[in-house]
Amino acid sequence: MYDDLHLRFELPAPYAVTEQALADSLAFAHRTQEEGDDGRLLIRAKYKNLRITYWPDQHRGLIRGSLHRFAHGSNGSHFPAADVARACAELAAALALPPAALVVSRLEVGVNLEVPTPPRKFMELLDHHKRSPFAAMAPPAGVSRPLGYVAGHADYKVKVYDKAAHLAQQKKPLPKGHHLLRYEVAFTRAREALKITGRTQLTLADLPDSGVMGAFAVHLQKQWGLIARRMDFDYAGLSMADAELLRAGADTKFWEGTRDTTPPSTYKKHKARYRKLQQQAAHRAGPHPYDLLLPKQLETLLQLSNPGCARPESGPFLHACNQLENRAQNNEQPGVMSMPTVPMLMAA
Repeated sequence: MYDDLHLRFELPAPYAVTEQALADSLAFAHRTQEEGDDGRLLIRAKYKNLRITYWPDQHRGLIRGSLHRFAHGSNGSHFPAADVARACAELAAALALPPAALVVSRLEVGVNLEVPTPPRKFMELLDHHKRSPFAAMAPPAGVSRPLGYVAGHADYKVKVYDKAAHLAQQKKPLPKGHHLLRYEVAFTRAREALKITGRTQLTLADLPDSGVMGAFAVHLQKQWGLIARRMDFDYAGLSMADAELLRAGADTKFWEGTRDTTPPSTYKKHKARYRKLQQQAAHRAGPHPYDLLLPKQLETLLQLSNPGCARPESGPFLHACNQLENRAQNNEQPGVMSMPTVPMLMAA
């Protein structure tokens, strides 16, 4: 579930003892000493796909890299809760620090969805997340078309990309016929992750916690539901006015641009009409196949091999998954990856 992260740490006194323990640790077995841009001495080390920097004069350090790659060597596999727990324990041991001393400042949370065909067409239909439009990610050198799309917000980004294509560019191709869609929320500031988990501080010790992972899983499902994609609507049976409203209303700029030039009562009437038309169209179209893959994959990732750490058999995430499955069985739109309803369009 976890991928790239930043971990901060500060050594406690007595510094002579704690610094010696850090110097003797497995993670610092191969280190270099240099002068930083500000003239301060710093020590760098690399360990299992992680980059570590330590500032001796401040007794603090920073770890950057992929926890998934640290554990598996590649982030193209699945990263279930049991593996997360082992990776966190191994990393703390390699640094000779308690897991609670490693504070999370940035974090990527996501899933690799196994899809039957390359996800390019699906990605190219992504429109926006809340009010932020999806923009193409710069393709790797030698690649003409983007391999992914990102929607940015103040404290996080929502990213969707072709993971199999990325791995092929890294000379780590998947077996022929295997395709992965990577969906993730990247927290660029800690405060959004703290809000989601209800913690005042998030540390390496917290990441394997079933409650924390469950909260992130619910959040991933929720944000997926707030992604809007362009759809080929069926206009059969609609009047010209309704067809035009259904097409135009899918664009957030339409509502923003007409707000000031439309009487409030008329504006609200059109919003209500658009929401009804959109819901009817989404109901006819049904859920996208990926909508059903996501909750199943999240549930699989949350399973722990350690019975003492197992998640409860009920809770908000399981309840949300059950709702999605029930709606799918009733041919109802689950509210994921459809064109947005009016309340979502107007969300901050």
